[in-house]
Amino acid sequence: MKNTSLIIIALILLCTITTQISAVLAVSPGVSPGDEFNYDIRIFFTSDNQSATISDQALAINSTDYFKVKITEIEEVTVSYTTTWRFLNGTQIEGQGHVNLETGTRAGDFWTIFASNLNAGDRIRPTGFDRTTINYTISGNYGQGNPRQTNVIDITYTLINEDDPNITGTEYSKTYFDRQTGMLVEIEDMRVLSEPITTETLKWKLKETHIWRITETNIPYTIILIIIVVGLLVAGLIVYKKRK
Repeated sequence: MKNTSLIIIALILLCTITTQISAVLAVSPGVSPGDEFNYDIRIFFTSDNQSATISDQALAINSTDYFKVKITEIEEVTVSYTTTWRFLNGTQIEGQGHVNLETGTRAGDFWTIFASNLNAGDRIRPTGFDRTTINYTISGNYGQGNPRQTNVIDITYTLINEDDPNITGTEYSKTYFDRQTGMLVEIEDMRVLSEPITTETLKWKLKETHIWRITETNIPYTIILIIIVVGLLVAGLIVYKKRK
């Protein structure tokens, strides 16, 4: 009886470890070194207080020409990148960083790179402290190309002003990323505050990438080649029979 119990415990532990290992092995980058993604960034501001003004930081963001992310290195599940934040006046800010797709640990100012082929209900960082999951998957059209499967993280937060508890608000955050590559394609983050009623919406949107094109095919080239060969054989047999 004792041996049976030990065997059962061992099997449970083995199943648990196997499940965890499978989850880790399932995490894989969907991008490659040299991949580039250009984004447009804007902030929209409204208030029922006529004297309220948009912040200097928001004005700077609205002077963005583009924000470019270039993938530089892939090491197992860690993706390294460089960033170029280009402004309309010709100046730019260079940066670099990395993201671990399993844990979410990162360095740098760009974190929205996820594992490839995640599904609704999956954790965005499978082994990290962040237990956020993907809410749903839609068909999105971003950049130059056909509609692609797009994962959505949809979160609502309650905001409280520590200096004045009477001033509260709500933050509605939606993050869209391409399911195949795991790369950000759009962010819409809206903060609505009370006293006065103020709305500030931050938007990121992919405007250019070379990763996907207008004409795409999901049929492997080997299958296409087999179809061509079979077609030629059939045509040859037909001609042969007619000659006989």
